[in-house]
Amino acid sequence: MRPFTRKIEKILAWIANVIMILMTVLLSLGAFSSQLEVALKQPQLEPVLYNLLQDPGISSLLATSGMNIVTLLVVIVKIYAVVAIVAIVIALIASFTMRARIVSGILFLIAAAVVGIMTVGLLIPVYLLYFIVAVMLFVRKPPKNNVNTNFPQESEKPEIDRLEYL
Repeated sequence: MRPFTRKIEKILAWIANVIMILMTVLLSLGAFSSQLEVALKQPQLEPVLYNLLQDPGISSLLATSGMNIVTLLVVIVKIYAVVAIVAIVIALIASFTMRARIVSGILFLIAAAVVGIMTVGLLIPVYLLYFIVAVMLFVRKPPKNNVNTNFPQESEKPEIDRLEYL
């Protein structure tokens, strides 16, 4: 019988971690560079920003905060990047603590919920992989070491060195 391993869970978790790290790095580079505000002030984006201003919720938020729409979008992208960094840190902690399967499963569920709510379907493979790993950590339990004494173990088999013919 092969020893019990969590190789499948580790592979799925690291696939999701790599995708999430790449997306977080790209998002952070865009959010914390000074080029985001310049990119949002392009004339091609004016109709989109004008449509956002037609929403009464956004209009009242801008009126109460005293910000313009570009500054609001920059702040939202920065908050989004920070939440993505927190989610990847939680997922990495869960990946490294996989021996404690319940703790790791809870952390993967938290990471899956944060990624699922945060991306609204954009990173659905990452969300699904984290969720699958969490469920597998809860469901797959390591087998107990019950030694059956009725049957000899493999090391106790008699060995026949040679047969002699008369």
